[in-house]
Amino acid sequence: MLRILPITRRLTRSSSPWSALSSTPNLLSSTPTFTVTATHDKRHYACQIQHPTKLGQLRAKLRTFGQGHIELDLNHSPGLALLTLSNPGKHNALTGKMMAELADCVDFLEDATTTSGTTAVSVSSMAQGDTVMDNNQQSLQLHPESALVLKSAGKTIHKLDQEHVQALQNLVGIIVTGAQHKSYCAGLDLSAAKTTLLTPQAGSEMAALMVSTLTRFMRLPILTIAAVEKAAIGGGAEMTTFCDHRCLTEQAKVQFVQTQMGVVTGWGGASRLLNIVSRSQALRLLASAEPIQGGHDAVQSGFAQVVAPVGEAVEHAEEYMQQYVWERPPVDGDHSKSARRCVDAVRAMKRIVSFGLDHDRIERVSELEKDLFKQLWGGPDNLARVEAATSKKK
Repeated sequence: MLRILPITRRLTRSSSPWSALSSTPNLLSSTPTFTVTATHDKRHYACQIQHPTKLGQLRAKLRTFGQGHIELDLNHSPGLALLTLSNPGKHNALTGKMMAELADCVDFLEDATTTSGTTAVSVSSMAQGDTVMDNNQQSLQLHPESALVLKSAGKTIHKLDQEHVQALQNLVGIIVTGAQHKSYCAGLDLSAAKTTLLTPQAGSEMAALMVSTLTRFMRLPILTIAAVEKAAIGGGAEMTTFCDHRCLTEQAKVQFVQTQMGVVTGWGGASRLLNIVSRSQALRLLASAEPIQGGHDAVQSGFAQVVAPVGEAVEHAEEYMQQYVWERPPVDGDHSKSARRCVDAVRAMKRIVSFGLDHDRIERVSELEKDLFKQLWGGPDNLARVEAATSKKK
């Protein structure tokens, strides 16, 4: 797992307490953790700090369930990364393995973006188990347990060099999408879940990790956009709500089908949806499973900001995100008069907006979601509907 870890001194910078929650104590038990000093962070995260769950051990357990993987292209284009949910044979549905890798990815992004965007880092070649140390005595470590796929400009990388670190320092936005122009995400991979996750306890643990991961992702100082091709269903619909923006193709469909499966949202999607659309809209979308169709209706409702032609969600999402990268964009490849935005300032604005959300309400609603999800997940009605759904696909 890629992590930036303090080595020789106590760090006093502000850091998300979710990082401590999501660390892996069974794998890195001797590793010191960040000390949180910001009082506003302590206030908003008090519930999680006082009642930590063993998300590290849970992540290790989920890592063994299912196939698929998470890809992070650090340098998709200047200032922008591309995160890909890759399980195309299952419409990019998430498996336990992918959930663990998504949490690994957030660890990496949290730690890589907490330091100033202009901090110089001295990098040597790095393979699994090696470390890279900067002048602030931090190290970048690739943990062998993680199968997170790192790329740069579309090519898989196994070592981080100065170019990759520079891309991280200049990062202001992330595009999230599904692999191979398939569905954005079909929620949980039910075929992989049938033998491992269809019990109330397993559902509760899965929900705890996913709520933690997506909340941490939402609070990153990086702007995000979901690029939705075809469908985002169930948990996949929830996976669109942690992003700051959404780009839907003209034929895309986002649908919270949880009530059709005899459950409620379990990954924090309801609490986040309330910050995107009105209360009445959220109730209609959640309780009746009314789909959000791609096109201008999705924009008028406030759910989406961009409509793209079929097959071009990522390209149009990238175009939309240019406003955060450039003050004056290059013209026809000519950079002579172009000017980049200040990375630290853009990140700081994202922090301010994130802090302006009612975190206490979001946390209370998320806790209620998890409790109700546990009551319904793996129950007779849910099991019957899962069986019917998986039988229909055979």
